[in-house]
Amino acid sequence: MDATQWDERYRASAGGVWATQPPAVVREIAGALPPGSAIDVATGDGRTALWLAQRGWETTGVDFSSAGLALAAARPGGDAVSWVRADVHEFEPAASVDLVVSCYLHLDDNAAAIARIAEWVAPGGTLIVLGHDVDNIAAGGHGPSDPAILYTPELLRGALDDRFGVERCEQVTRGSADSELRDGHTSPATDTVLHAVRVR
Repeated sequence: MDATQWDERYRASAGGVWATQPPAVVREIAGALPPGSAIDVATGDGRTALWLAQRGWETTGVDFSSAGLALAAARPGGDAVSWVRADVHEFEPAASVDLVVSCYLHLDDNAAAIARIAEWVAPGGTLIVLGHDVDNIAAGGHGPSDPAILYTPELLRGALDDRFGVERCEQVTRGSADSELRDGHTSPATDTVLHAVRVR
């Protein structure tokens, strides 16, 4: 989907598309980190950026959908986040940050996009990437049906160079209790998570 299609989806939603909390695996990893500076890539209507800001992170939420960002900014705590309308291929942060998070960013050039956002992580900082795994199609989970834009652990691991140490890179199952959509609707899904730390 392009920016126009996402704008239409957000405008048609009743207050937002996604759940108000980040995915459980993101909360697990990020919740164990001391607050610092963070960028939430493809922030959508802001659930992860807002959650981070509430926990003391100096957070920037980046998305190419102006409608999604408008919803995010209007939510409680929205004024604590710096919202930036930009494409992931064009955005350049003013400085590297302690945490970069990307949830469900699916592109034709996934490996290149992950390598690009990894550049924004400061030495000692953390990268968290979560998205639908290619096996999600066969499992019948919610999400894109084009295998070319889906993740595998090998793809995510291969997007990083030796400046990163991989703490975790594996397939995970999102259970029915981990709601993805604002209306509470979800279905079990097969995702891939990457947790890496920049060592130099």
